[in-house]
Amino acid sequence: MQPENTGRTRVFGFEEEWRDFENRNAAFLERFPRLEQTMHTAFGTRNLSEPIDKFIFMFGRVCVEDFFEILLCCANGNGQAAQKLLRGLYERAVTLRYLREHPSEIDDFLDYFHVSQRKLMIACEKTMGKGTFTPEHVAEIEKSYEEVKDRFMITDCEVCDTKRLNHTWSKLDFVSMANKTSLGKLIVPGYIIPLRQAHATVASMTSRMAAGENDAISFVEMAQRKEADNALRVSHNTILDVLSLGGHFKRGQWGTGQNRPTVRPGT
Repeated sequence: MQPENTGRTRVFGFEEEWRDFENRNAAFLERFPRLEQTMHTAFGTRNLSEPIDKFIFMFGRVCVEDFFEILLCCANGNGQAAQKLLRGLYERAVTLRYLREHPSEIDDFLDYFHVSQRKLMIACEKTMGKGTFTPEHVAEIEKSYEEVKDRFMITDCEVCDTKRLNHTWSKLDFVSMANKTSLGKLIVPGYIIPLRQAHATVASMTSRMAAGENDAISFVEMAQRKEADNALRVSHNTILDVLSLGGHFKRGQWGTGQNRPTVRPGT
């Protein structure tokens, strides 16, 4: 956060990073208006009837929002923050691409919501106590869960023939799912490396640590420009894949109230 000289107005960002970002990524920013217009075209407000189209539209629109959040972090030199957000964008984009190519599995993706709602309810009641949810709400959650749970049971022990509830909607692990899509080639820079920053790992600590004389250590407070540029490149390639799915929609407009950042972060 940098104070300006105009009274109490403050700028939440780093102006020197904006300028450096523009210099490093001039070619990207020159072409950015066309990318932004494509986002408008692919994911503008519209009426859709097919469930798969509704899913592609809404999930794709979330990916667009992810991309702008990553861009904001990159433009301010927050490369590690951008990496954390990149993991979410990549995971959503892979899921979107996979379900577009395997539409018969979309019901599993959507219905696992009822399993996750029950998990949330149990976690809330364990930490906040019984009565956090009304009896009616509990009954509704349990009913929806019972209706779908058998589809998500997997083998726990083949010898004793026991089963358990799967931790996710698909029987595929995420890496295997990614490798079945066009985004599989980005699994390392789009998922595995960002995962090291998103989770509590040694790498997330040592990447910000500097060693000095006499075993002294310090936290590296400087901008992470290299990581920012890497995140920008991977997120750009990822959002292009998402846009290729939304490109068959008719031209529309952004929904009301959507404020996009300008192309030039410093203006």
